[in-house]
Amino acid sequence: MTAKRLTSLKHKIALAFYIILGMALLNGMIAILLSQQLRSEIEHLVGIDVVKVTTALQLAKNSEKLQIITTRLNHYDTEQQRLALLSELTTQWELLLHDSRTLANLETSHKEHAELNSTIDTQLDSLQQLSLLNDLTDSALQAKLQVENIQANLTGMASGFADEMQIQLQQINSHYAPLIAQKKFDAIRVNIQENQKLSTYLHLGEHLFVLLSQVKNASSIVELNQLQRDAMRLVIKMEEIAISFHQNRSIYLDWLSQIKQNMVGDDNLFQLSRNALKSTQIANAHLSYQADAAQVVATFTQNLVNHVEGEIKLAGGELKNDSTAFVVLIFFSGALYCFFIWLTSWHFIAKGIITPVIATRDAMNAIANEKLDTQMPVTDNLELQQMVSSLETLKTYAAQVKAMSETDGLTGCYNRRYLDVQIQRELIYAQEHHMPLGIVMFDIDNFKQFNDRYGHVLGDQCLKQIVNAAKSILQRPTDILARYGGEEFMLLLPSSHLEDAYKIAERLREKIISLEIPHEDSPHSGIVTISAGITCWQEPQRLDINALINQADEALYHAKLTGRNRTETFLNIPARYS
Repeated sequence: MTAKRLTSLKHKIALAFYIILGMALLNGMIAILLSQQLRSEIEHLVGIDVVKVTTALQLAKNSEKLQIITTRLNHYDTEQQRLALLSELTTQWELLLHDSRTLANLETSHKEHAELNSTIDTQLDSLQQLSLLNDLTDSALQAKLQVENIQANLTGMASGFADEMQIQLQQINSHYAPLIAQKKFDAIRVNIQENQKLSTYLHLGEHLFVLLSQVKNASSIVELNQLQRDAMRLVIKMEEIAISFHQNRSIYLDWLSQIKQNMVGDDNLFQLSRNALKSTQIANAHLSYQADAAQVVATFTQNLVNHVEGEIKLAGGELKNDSTAFVVLIFFSGALYCFFIWLTSWHFIAKGIITPVIATRDAMNAIANEKLDTQMPVTDNLELQQMVSSLETLKTYAAQVKAMSETDGLTGCYNRRYLDVQIQRELIYAQEHHMPLGIVMFDIDNFKQFNDRYGHVLGDQCLKQIVNAAKSILQRPTDILARYGGEEFMLLLPSSHLEDAYKIAERLREKIISLEIPHEDSPHSGIVTISAGITCWQEPQRLDINALINQADEALYHAKLTGRNRTETFLNIPARYS
């Protein structure tokens, strides 16, 4: 029966495996067909629409760069910067043309295609005007350079003019004193007039140079014309004064001639400044046209990006719907597939194999952890039932081993190994629950002499009687009696203060006396007696097992030292013993 059932279970598992495999193949075929369809839609989306939006975004980026360059062309500092900006402007228009033509080739809408062609025409026109803008900018720069040269020349002339006029004033004044001494009043009058005219001439000249220096700061042609008229009036006045001089007339006329060379004629200061302003204004107008064209392209590009994004969203929505249908189908197929797997696993594997195995494992762990009251699992599987039977045998052996490892073979009380483990646990428990732990260590007085006189057989019987007497006075299940070594024993008394432990030790000592075990070598009425040492752990003492045992041992030693057949506490030991 069992063999047949096992064989049938194998057939059922094989059948379930084939069903699951067939469903997996069916799901795989459906997934492949749908994925091929989705792949073709994605390739179309990536191959055309994504290229369009990528190119449109690149076009928008280049349009922004174009606007930045046109703005910077109005605020360049050096000729090298101007040339670099014009070169960048040309490059940006060429990039815009390339991207626009790429979009025109990809665009299928007639309306969008016409708008792209219009934008391309605007870009071509702006690119062709760059050569004119370059020429105008060159003209303005050349005119400004000539104006700067004339200004530098006039600055030198202004310094020389002031020095020369001062020299002339000094010469006139040097003739003044001798004329007064000679009383040549007509000459004195003439000298004074010359001095006044020269001062006026010097003042007009200084004013003229100030006006000429203001030309470089003029921002309009009207302002330049007004400066030129004011300067010419000053020149005319200075000519009138120069002609009226009696002495050194040629010097003054020569200075005026040098100044007028920069004010009249071809390429004079004012004409060059007007040419520079005109060229700059025209160039700025062309720059404004370039900026306007860039703004038009940027606006169109943004609209184009929005349009392409709309197309992609539409295509993406269709793709999303298809993918959602694909996911739903795969989900339901996968759910059905998982249901069959679960059914097979639960019925044939989990219920018949895994659950009994887990129960057997838990029982083995419990036995390994010395929980010998663990119930054995029940199973109808032959192999597992054999394991359970073996586990029952192991449980019996474990109980025997546990008893042997924890119990003293002679007396039947706990041994030292169990005591070492249990005292650690009791101390930790006492600390966690803020409770005391009493310890009584006792041994048989003159036990060596007892063995020597009566022999080890009677000595073993004596030990058993002592243990039975100690067990009889322990009323709580938590109290522990253990053989510490030889004829030494220890009582662990949880939740017991020093006074409680002392009372129990005294009851035990009196109980041993009442047994009246003969011991002729005992000084205490010829019977067996015990000595006991008491200590107690309680907060806030340090949690130290060795120190606690040493305290009990010292108390026991003091009890023996002071006559035996007595109980001593660690607190009562004199300082020389503690």
